[in-house]
Amino acid sequence: HASRAVRILVAAMSAALLLAMAAAVTAGRGAARSRAVGGALRGGSALRHRVPSSVSGLGHRASSSSFSSSSCNGIMRTHMRMPGNDLRRRVSAWAGDRDAELQQTRDDTRRRLTEMGYDPKLLEAAAGSRWDPTFQRWVKDPRAEYADIIITPKAGSPYIIWPAIFQVLKQAGLQSIPTEEVQDLVAKNKVTLVDVRMEDQYEQGHVDGAINVPMFRESTGSGVWDNLKRVVNAALLIRSTERDPEFPQKLETAVGGKNKPVVLYCGMGGNLDTKIQSSKAMYKEKGYEDVDKSFGKESRSLKACFELLNAGFKNVKHMKGGYSTWKYEKRPVATGGA
Repeated sequence: HASRAVRILVAAMSAALLLAMAAAVTAGRGAARSRAVGGALRGGSALRHRVPSSVSGLGHRASSSSFSSSSCNGIMRTHMRMPGNDLRRRVSAWAGDRDAELQQTRDDTRRRLTEMGYDPKLLEAAAGSRWDPTFQRWVKDPRAEYADIIITPKAGSPYIIWPAIFQVLKQAGLQSIPTEEVQDLVAKNKVTLVDVRMEDQYEQGHVDGAINVPMFRESTGSGVWDNLKRVVNAALLIRSTERDPEFPQKLETAVGGKNKPVVLYCGMGGNLDTKIQSSKAMYKEKGYEDVDKSFGKESRSLKACFELLNAGFKNVKHMKGGYSTWKYEKRPVATGGA
């Protein structure tokens, strides 16, 4: 009976530990969402821009480059009894320091983007977007400007926030083509169809004729946060992955060059649509704006298209609906490796 009691106690302690670790991760993700990525607003007021966490990151570290109006009010209250000229001089000096700090952050971000192989103009592409922590979505905010758009998780590789990627894809005129057209192009050998999901997902089922070049890979770090991420994700039945920085090079080798036409897909597909089509007469032609789709619907395949365009690929397209739509429409599928 004593040994049984000990086993029960050990099991209870193990369960408590896993729950505590899961709570810590949840809290870390919540804290990450409440950190400022950066971006003072035009006109002197300010807003804290919030960013989402993701499965591939554990406790994001984002540089804070924004300030809140409450902090400005605090300065005003502190110095409200000062002579007018002295107050204006101190507030002006404080604002100047903030402007200098924001400019330094912008310069650092552009340098990091260049080191990561991205166009430094990406920083401006994120303007006009804001993370809404209440509804867990990106929304439009014409006042918003960013000083930093790079999310650096404590476990995993850095990545760019989605609104910047969305704007680049829209400006590039990325085409999302329907499954019927993809099937015809593959049958005529006019494109190489690429599945960017993980290898085991590809082996369980994929579009017949597609090759597999995963955009993500298993987490490779060996630090404390990397190991903690693996343990917690395993307890939550979540795969521990990170973006593969060599994805464009691997795909270039697989298809035979950057000029080859490729069509990418993942599980769900994602889209760049910001409007919802309706059968109602007033919306039938142009549809209507949906706040939940202010920046479309992000996906692995869309992010993969962004990586390829950034790497200099000339003919990149995206399959609408992803593998789930292809399978639902009962189009040809295959299993096993390539």
